[in-house]
Amino acid sequence: MLKGIVFDLDGTLVDSLGVTFKGFNHALASMKVRPHSPAEIMAHFGTGEDRIFAKLVGLDRAQEAYSLFQVYMNENVNRVPLHNGIGELLENIRNEKVLTSIFTGRSWNTTETILKYHGLLNSFVTVVAHDHVEFPKPSPMGLHLALSRMKLSPEQILFVGDSPMDIIASRAAGSQGVAALWDVLANQKELEQHQPDHWATHPEDVWKIWEKVRTQNSAK
Repeated sequence: MLKGIVFDLDGTLVDSLGVTFKGFNHALASMKVRPHSPAEIMAHFGTGEDRIFAKLVGLDRAQEAYSLFQVYMNENVNRVPLHNGIGELLENIRNEKVLTSIFTGRSWNTTETILKYHGLLNSFVTVVAHDHVEFPKPSPMGLHLALSRMKLSPEQILFVGDSPMDIIASRAAGSQGVAALWDVLANQKELEQHQPDHWATHPEDVWKIWEKVRTQNSAK
């Protein structure tokens, strides 16, 4: 029986990718490194921003670039809205007392900034960022950590995310993966290659999936 939902953050709960790309290129420009396209930056997603900068500017300059990125995100957090429908979905989940957590590849520093801005920092059982685990997505380590804090087993949750790494992590953990398609950068063709258990084109679809799966389980 389903008892909880774990969400990815970027591109799933918040519309953050545009500002994130600008933050990366702001830092890269300050380091006199050429701008990178969204595709070039996204190719490194799954791990935290500090590790991405290590690949883009070198390990010796990564911390300086990451600090510049953090300042940019802090100053522009008002440009990171919740996706349309997420507020209503989270309210519905709270009203039904469903256990919820976040497992994100973003660093804790900027994750905390975003969640505080939206008043959501204390809305989840736990928030697992990339720097809380040894191995980032697509490793399921962060999902297992969230589950241990929720006191749930993998088959008792849905994991909702917009990237192939989320679907790979959900399958590796033994959970049902929900492919979220509402972000403009969500790539359905790439997600299809990893055969998610469910598809959601709008946040309200997550709740429909939740109720459908629970009904099916109750009928068994």
